[in-house]
Amino acid sequence: MAALIALAAIFLPIAGAIVASIGVVSVAIHREEKSPTLTIEAPDHLTRAGRWLNGMHVRRPPSTADADWDRSLV
Repeated sequence: MAALIALAAIFLPIAGAIVASIGVVSVAIHREEKSPTLTIEAPDHLTRAGRWLNGMHVRRPPSTADADWDRSLV
């Protein structure tokens, strides 16, 4: 009986994390389908987390104005 409780204590948090990540991904996919914005940064944290879990990132080089601004501060 104690072994069963120990296994449940180990596997229930793991199962909860899996279910939570699937939930985040499904909500993020639903938001992306409502407004297809895969070419720009994610509009909110949940969508950003869903993209991260799916492995879909927007990688854009910094603009030259930002780069010039950073250099002027040095």
